[in-house]
Amino acid sequence: MQVLSLTACALLLVTSLSPAAVIRVPGDVPRIEVALLAAAPHDTVLVAPGVYPVNLEWPATAGIKLLSEAGPDATILDGGGTLQVIGIYTGVDTTTVVAGFTIRRGHAEGQ
Repeated sequence: MQVLSLTACALLLVTSLSPAAVIRVPGDVPRIEVALLAAAPHDTVLVAPGVYPVNLEWPATAGIKLLSEAGPDATILDGGGTLQVIGIYTGVDTTTVVAGFTIRRGHAEGQ
């Protein structure tokens, strides 16, 4: 019984130490939405410079980091003026990060 418990603890430790993935947009996947849906907890979605027309709904996955490669002057999330740019409703915690973007032309739902 103790051997099984030690094996289970070792497996849990190895799983928790596995490195988080970096998903590159558009290098690995073509769109930010696809990258966010593919991300596991604590993965990083790294976005190349450009203007991205998006109306994102954040997945129910805690700890995703959505980062730009080159900062807000070079990486723009554009909501098109009709919907929110990023809708975050569930699945976030204090390790969830969105940084390095200019966010423009969003529209709050219900307004």
